[in-house]
Amino acid sequence: MIHNRFHMKATQLLFAVLVSLIFFSCEEKQLEPINISKGKPAPVSDVVVMYAPGGAILSFKLPPDDDVLAVKAVYKLSNGKVRESITSFYGDNLKIEGYNDTNEHEVLLYTVSRSQELSDPLLVKFTPQESPLSKATRTMEISSDFGGAYYTWKNLDKVLLTAEMLVESDNGKMQTARIVTSNLEAPFFSIRGYEPIPRKFAIILKDNWDNVSDTIYPEGETVTPWLEMTLDKNLWSIYKVNGSYLPGDGTFTNWEGRDEYMFDDDVNTFGHSYSGSLPVGITIDLGKPAMLSRVTFFQRFQNGVYYSWGNPRRIIVYGRKEAPTTGNWDEWTQLIDYTMIKPSGTNDQYSVNTDEDRLAALNGHEASFPISSDSYRYLRFRFMTSWENRPYVHPAEITVQGIYED
Repeated sequence: MIHNRFHMKATQLLFAVLVSLIFFSCEEKQLEPINISKGKPAPVSDVVVMYAPGGAILSFKLPPDDDVLAVKAVYKLSNGKVRESITSFYGDNLKIEGYNDTNEHEVLLYTVSRSQELSDPLLVKFTPQESPLSKATRTMEISSDFGGAYYTWKNLDKVLLTAEMLVESDNGKMQTARIVTSNLEAPFFSIRGYEPIPRKFAIILKDNWDNVSDTIYPEGETVTPWLEMTLDKNLWSIYKVNGSYLPGDGTFTNWEGRDEYMFDDDVNTFGHSYSGSLPVGITIDLGKPAMLSRVTFFQRFQNGVYYSWGNPRRIIVYGRKEAPTTGNWDEWTQLIDYTMIKPSGTNDQYSVNTDEDRLAALNGHEASFPISSDSYRYLRFRFMTSWENRPYVHPAEITVQGIYED
């Protein structure tokens, strides 16, 4: 009994000592900075300003101070938003961007120490060159297209611009018809589905720094869409010479497919090239010459999915007005080089399709012909690749729109 009491008291004493040690060790622990302050760092020197579209590039010399971790620029855009640009001590320049005017502006340069202290600011003045948004706005063209209007502009700096295309509704109000984002140097977009009567079309451009253009109208504000129709497939036929396909063309009569199933107005039938045929062509006689506006490709819906098996992915379209005599490609004018892209962007995952992907396939994948007054009677479709990289293709349907020459 005495032994047990002694053991209990010893245990209680040990517990009390441990609690005291923990308490005092916590009480005395102090948080210290990872890097001890060495005072305010020296600023950069020898700043050289190179003007750039919508901003400037600032080159500088770092101070001889091992404590400098980075260089930071702080500036206010034309729209009032404050931005920062930072580079590590390995860099010797900073890019200032986002301005949409050519006025003089100021930027403050700081060096940043390892303890996150800032140097005194160094004020630098600069005048941006014309911004990419301003250039695009100034070069905007809105013109008549089949069934609507087309929009094109110059984007020589290849920055990302968002375009909101507007059209006059039946009640006279401007409404959004299409929104696209592009960094192409010479983008080209159309909106269609309108009768050939004068109508207001417009566009608004926006850049990544929230600069927004005014609403841009064509000269006179209105555009008259050209008449557009779906070309009559009853006039179509597979073009052959003396009963033989052109060299480079092939049969699409494999695995229940038939050549003419590609233009029978039935998306449940299909043409099917033979295995190992890619790239393979097929030439269609439209029956009579036509000015072409767009072509729509429909996929085969196989095993409950699109974007799979031998559904075409990349297609090149060529045209001729006169009947070809050989299969030489130099006899043809290349009109379209089109690659199908899923709206979801999951182009490398064939079995992952969103509702938007499926709807796009159901409605067909549309490619526009170049705006031209030229007419074509013979179209040659060269199927380059399929969705699962199968060595064959099985297109379900091809539809072409435009207007006949006569």
